[in-house]
Amino acid sequence: MTRQITATNASLLCTVAIWLIMPLAAAQQLTMPPMGLSEDTTVPMAEPVPAGDAETSVLSDPTTAPDPLEFHGYSDQTQLADVTGDMWGCQPALMESTGTWLRRGWWFAEVDAVVLNRMWRRDDMTLATDNFNAGLPFNRLRLNRTDPGAVGSVRLTLGRFLFRDVRNRDHVLEFTAFGGGQAGQDDNLASGIDDQTLLVPFGIDFNNPSFDGAQTMSVDYDSRFASFELNYRVKERMRRDRMVLTPSGEWVRTANSGVTKQYLAGFRYFDLEDVLDWGATNISTFGGQDGNYHVNTRNDMIGLQIGCQLLMEHDRWNVEIGGKGGPFVNAARADSVLAIENQPDSGFVKNNSDTALAFVGEFQLIARYHLRPNVSLRAGWQMMYVTSVALAPSQVDFSPNPGRFPYTGDPFYNGGIFGVETYW
Repeated sequence: MTRQITATNASLLCTVAIWLIMPLAAAQQLTMPPMGLSEDTTVPMAEPVPAGDAETSVLSDPTTAPDPLEFHGYSDQTQLADVTGDMWGCQPALMESTGTWLRRGWWFAEVDAVVLNRMWRRDDMTLATDNFNAGLPFNRLRLNRTDPGAVGSVRLTLGRFLFRDVRNRDHVLEFTAFGGGQAGQDDNLASGIDDQTLLVPFGIDFNNPSFDGAQTMSVDYDSRFASFELNYRVKERMRRDRMVLTPSGEWVRTANSGVTKQYLAGFRYFDLEDVLDWGATNISTFGGQDGNYHVNTRNDMIGLQIGCQLLMEHDRWNVEIGGKGGPFVNAARADSVLAIENQPDSGFVKNNSDTALAFVGEFQLIARYHLRPNVSLRAGWQMMYVTSVALAPSQVDFSPNPGRFPYTGDPFYNGGIFGVETYW
């Protein structure tokens, strides 16, 4: 009987001892790093899906999550104790990471001011010369290949988040409108008083009756473009933040910097329009009458495009390099009107149209600085190349016969980008 009571008491004492020791062991496990981990050991971070998803965890709900706008745990060396406090001497990882905070939301918008310089021809184009002073370069009526220099345009992108796949990539649908700027230039040329010494080069009129023997000439050339895109884009995200054990025994949280990729495919409509007005007075070829040559060309291009971007990602900034382009069907049209004062039979109205295969491509280098996780400033450089388009100066030939017009225009645009992007 005594031995049975003694055995029962011993079992009870063991149970109580185990019950008391278990919390102490658990607390000790929290305060000590896992066995075998070094200073550079990274600890995987839990990363929820974007806010608003049906399966979002509590911390991914913007109404209940810690305020990401304060950038807790967002810099390269942020102490977790500042965020969570000292939990039994432990500094556990937060459920959010840098890759989740950036680009967070259902919608996003990008607004850019784009300042472009247009080069539409390899060499300047001479429309007329002063025969009396033919050897002087300033006695020419010409169009400069790069005038007027920098021209401002606006680009607006509006996008919608669709879903995030198992490879931690965001799938989005975006619409982009680009244009608004107009490049223009003009020039004037005059002969001496009562002289009619201005001549049109053979390469312009091809011996057709033209503005030869005019007293004065003036030209005005304008060009503009408008672009509309609908793209499906896949964006990789930064990897989960790292937990690094410092030599002092403290856990710090760092952004997992690296290279991410983005891909896009979509449709694009590109409209390029040119207008040329060329006037002359006291033209000897037409009995001293005045004349005007008006040419309007329009290129309606539609096609498919694909693109790829590489981003060097950091917690506060990133740098993007990438491009996009594709084949386009160009439905080109040129309307020309030559009008001679008091001599309607000497003028003509001509309408040409044709369809050709063209190409539109862009290259961008953009740097971003994140003011907040959902607001970034951006600046960079852009180049755009368009081939096989009808430009108004190339249609001037003083011939009344319609026909196929030459596709000699391959304008090239390049310039700076300044803008802002935001997510909500």
